[in-house]
Amino acid sequence: MLLDLIPYSPSADEPSHPFAEIRSDREMENNKEKERVAAEEGHSLFQELFFFCTVKNVGDVPGAGCIYVETVVDRDSGVAFAKVYSSKHSMNAVDILASRVLPYFQRQEVAIREIHTKNAGEYCGLLSVHPFETFLANSRIRHLPKEQPGHPDNYLCEQFYRLLLKDFFLTELRRKYELTLGELQNDLDKFIGAYNAARKITNSP
Repeated sequence: MLLDLIPYSPSADEPSHPFAEIRSDREMENNKEKERVAAEEGHSLFQELFFFCTVKNVGDVPGAGCIYVETVVDRDSGVAFAKVYSSKHSMNAVDILASRVLPYFQRQEVAIREIHTKNAGEYCGLLSVHPFETFLANSRIRHLPKEQPGHPDNYLCEQFYRLLLKDFFLTELRRKYELTLGELQNDLDKFIGAYNAARKITNSP
């Protein structure tokens, strides 16, 4: 497997975020209260797609192709999700919600109030024909595609993807030179499971 890695590189003016710093006791208490309120009213999620690398003759990715990483992060608890895909498509944005995100929140008996995305073709379109828009409407989840410039929450997915890049993808691909996309996803699921184990959602006051 030959990889042409193009890792994410944050801009110099990107603000710091809780993923990369130690929180004070007061911040921890504030976050617990924020999570309690969110559990009662529904959680706010952020979703974003990242290009990971180009590949040649890797497992179930035909010919010379690409690997994309779809990410979802819960602002209120820090719980996060990720799936790898060989293409860039709105159905992938639906798939991660249907196969990973919604089942997790349903098991926790916590509602999802809204999902923030970029104003991109994978997420935005006519409600009657666009898979992502239709899925959110049927799931009674509000879609907020417009970002607030400079708002620190805009960087939630970027920070999470950078963590995946550093702690999972680069080390995993060095450890396993030959693997399929399915095998990569299985290992990613294990990593995400351990990551989320320390960030369990609570829906009790």
